[in-house]
Amino acid sequence: MAAMGGAAPWDDPQNLPCSSTDKTALVASGDCYADSRAVVHLHGGITPWISDGTPHQWITPAGEGTTYPQGVSVQGVPDMPGTEAEDDGATTLYYTNQQSARLLFYHDHAWGITRLNVYAGMAAPYVIQDGTEQALVDAGTIPGTDATIPLVVQDKTFVPSDAQLLQQDETWDTTAWGTEGDLWAPHVYSPAQNPGDASGVNQYGRWAYGPWFWPPTNSIDNGPIANPYHDPACDPDAGWCEPALMPGTPYNSMGMESFNDTPVVNGAAYPTTTVEPKAYRFRILNAANDRFFNLSMYQAIDAEGKPCDTSNTAPVAESTGVACTEVALNPDEVAAALTDPAGVFPTPVVGTEGPDWIQIGNEGGFLPAPSVIPAQPTTWVTDPTVFNAGNVDKHSLLVAPAERADVIVDFSKYAGQTLILYNDAPAAFPARDPRYDYYTGHPDLRDTGGAPSTLPGYGPNTRTVMQIKVAGTPAAPFDLDSLTAAFAHQADGSGVFESGQHPSIVGQQAYNSAYGTSFTGNDGLGQIYDTSLNFETIEGTQLSMPLKGKMIQDEMGEAFEQEYGRMSGFLGVETPNPQAGQQNMILHPYVFPPTEIIDGVELPPGTEVTPIASADDGTQIWKITHNGVDTHPIHWHLYDVQLINRVGWDGIIRKPEANELGWKDTVRVSPLEDTIVALRPIIPQLPSEWGGLPNSVRLLDPSMPEGADIANTTQRQQEGLPILGFSPSGEPIDVVNHYVNFGWEYVLHCHILSHEEMDMMHAQAVAVSPDAPSGLTATRAGTGRNQRYELTWTDNSKNETAFVVQRRLAGSTDPYEVVATVQASTLGVVPYVETGGGPGTGPRAYTDRIGRDNNSYEYDVYAINVVGDVWDYSDPALNNIPPGGGFPTLTVDSRGDTTSTIEAPSNLAAAAAAKNRKTATVTVSWTDNSTIETGFLVQRADNAAFTVGVTNLTVAANATTAQETVSRGKTYYYRALAFNDARQSPWSNVASVTTP
Repeated sequence: MAAMGGAAPWDDPQNLPCSSTDKTALVASGDCYADSRAVVHLHGGITPWISDGTPHQWITPAGEGTTYPQGVSVQGVPDMPGTEAEDDGATTLYYTNQQSARLLFYHDHAWGITRLNVYAGMAAPYVIQDGTEQALVDAGTIPGTDATIPLVVQDKTFVPSDAQLLQQDETWDTTAWGTEGDLWAPHVYSPAQNPGDASGVNQYGRWAYGPWFWPPTNSIDNGPIANPYHDPACDPDAGWCEPALMPGTPYNSMGMESFNDTPVVNGAAYPTTTVEPKAYRFRILNAANDRFFNLSMYQAIDAEGKPCDTSNTAPVAESTGVACTEVALNPDEVAAALTDPAGVFPTPVVGTEGPDWIQIGNEGGFLPAPSVIPAQPTTWVTDPTVFNAGNVDKHSLLVAPAERADVIVDFSKYAGQTLILYNDAPAAFPARDPRYDYYTGHPDLRDTGGAPSTLPGYGPNTRTVMQIKVAGTPAAPFDLDSLTAAFAHQADGSGVFESGQHPSIVGQQAYNSAYGTSFTGNDGLGQIYDTSLNFETIEGTQLSMPLKGKMIQDEMGEAFEQEYGRMSGFLGVETPNPQAGQQNMILHPYVFPPTEIIDGVELPPGTEVTPIASADDGTQIWKITHNGVDTHPIHWHLYDVQLINRVGWDGIIRKPEANELGWKDTVRVSPLEDTIVALRPIIPQLPSEWGGLPNSVRLLDPSMPEGADIANTTQRQQEGLPILGFSPSGEPIDVVNHYVNFGWEYVLHCHILSHEEMDMMHAQAVAVSPDAPSGLTATRAGTGRNQRYELTWTDNSKNETAFVVQRRLAGSTDPYEVVATVQASTLGVVPYVETGGGPGTGPRAYTDRIGRDNNSYEYDVYAINVVGDVWDYSDPALNNIPPGGGFPTLTVDSRGDTTSTIEAPSNLAAAAAAKNRKTATVTVSWTDNSTIETGFLVQRADNAAFTVGVTNLTVAANATTAQETVSRGKTYYYRALAFNDARQSPWSNVASVTTP
């Protein structure tokens, strides 16, 4: 769903919405995106961008007869020709598998219909194995393939019989959408509010509606309309009344989440499996669209409420429907929930717990150490003095959509028993709606749009996931001690994590067992007020890095979509140096220019990844603040992240759980907390015969014509409407549809798929260096004022945007001086093309006219790649953006440098003055040598090595002074660096000062 006034991804080039009354005519003319679009995304794969399966890389079946047979970003694999035709229904993909052993999965990612395609079944596991894993199997430390079971867990709702359908959803079109047994999906936008009722509540509602929310979203394109069911004579004091107005949302309409009533494992509803009483390895994937799962194992009970064993596992009378399919829930809680379904949460009877989970891996592969996770019902933070009250605190094996768990379960003590894989994660997460919590004996919620009470042995039931029968003769218990020892640090570096995984970025206490380090519990943690992080690497290097301020906003007045006023959510950025009382959250939809500019870490072929040694190698640390209500599983394409910690807005730090350590590609971000992650975007190695890859160059919104308004802030200001378009600095801007160089293009997004498509997704522009030109020749020609040097060279790169021509006096050792920056387009290379193609290689030429200069020169030429949006957003009537600015860009070059490297501040000095009897004021000053910084990091320490008493202060761009209050009678040391969205400068000189 497009936002900010943009067209939806199924709109035609004239911006006529296909969801309008003209849809039939538009479809007939072939001007709409086809419904049969799909693309394969290898989730968690370290994949070249052309094969990543991003939203604009969709294709349609051959012969579909559509004007748009494929997305604008489709690029075939260079050495796999034969699928270049736009309408042949095919594309080629290249997966590097250049990563450690782990469970990945692949699923559809087509723009605008991901949720529908995945729900229909387009998701499956993908396993990578390596020598580290095989050594564990060979040693008998972990179960082998004969005792490994994949569990792909989802939730579905199936179309019932016609009679039941008429009672529950008379709007369902069986002719167009499916009949009994087919998949059902929410298709009517049901608002949670009802202004026509005395309570203001629609008991059947599911989602908030912007115009009836606070603050109201009044300036939407299609607001409330007359309600044909309204009865002016209806007395709201006597009963429920239809309001005079109803939402103007379309029919059909997407919902904001889809929490279904039937668990499905490996494609089967409520399956049964039989295992031996020994250890098994389960590879668990939550492939649900929107539902979280909190998985535990409990003993099953029979029709009499007794634990099931080999003497009572036979099917019982059909009247009971029970064949050891139930978990014993606390009867008092079940009874209390009948009258208080929202307030009472039934839990399993204590003492019926089954085996623990022994988790050895997550999305990023093996953990630093095994994590033992017992059965644990979901609980919530109930302390009203804690700022994140209402978030989930305790749980068992919790997997959000797209999270994976590699676990070992020891059944050796459960021979002859029947167990239930049990789930009680709230839906929505963490704010439970009892209408989505289906269990045996739950309250009859039909009067609020829910389901009748579930009978024993029947559905709907989202707590009973599958039945596990343990048969045979017990084996020896699983050897947890040997497993733990294998993961621990070894003198020869052969521990599972230290030898099989990329080195961690930030050193923390939780990694000591894996690396043999001695970090303390305070090391490597970010505070709520921090704008930078001081940390030590696993090899002892002290580093400081600014925190990139990101944010999430959901279900709040600022985030309702502008077309129909439906509940929505956005990713965004925080303005630099956020302060109370200021606008700190900047919301950006997917069709806006990229704010996540990544400097790809490019390693020579065959080079092993070594621990981070400097703060300017492309590594970034993000601090994601969340102002909303849902926990969002945020997923990064291309790279994994290290979860540093979470910290509440009240300052309470929450360290990663043991099974969140190591590397993850999907991280749970909860409300009213900041989640801090570190990323190191290592570029995969490509086959040399490819000769590199072009950039992804496309329109911001490919469904709209070039030049169309995406955010017309000028017009909205004139009309007195809320402003929707802002730069990352918070300045108001107009955004028109134009071509942008996304470099190697990827995305990050919420993996609640309905949220992803309601614009909780951003493009990531990854900068990859172009290949160096070769064969440079410089021939002098002409006489008098017509003297010149004719330069020729061979272009070896597919992704340069320009060439930099340098010269110096012949025979000199002086640095080269830049003569010209020659845009590639002026040399016959067209990097900005609609087809997604890029610059070609070949001969290039440039003439350096020196006139009457009789000096002899020698030349150098290198290629550059400018990634990001270079549009000039400055407008004196609208904002204070400097000319040429607006959104971050990054320039990388063929020399291996970042030519937009920020110059360090210089001439740093510090002066102190007494403030009162206990404190002094220190003023730090410096010379600003950069024009592209977004801020300065000023660091203070108690020693010149900056290892004791280190604190940080961040100030805005273009500043040359900073001031702080410190203690009197002490000596302090200061240094500063400049930073922007992608890089940071070296440190300045160090200045010391002794306060009075």
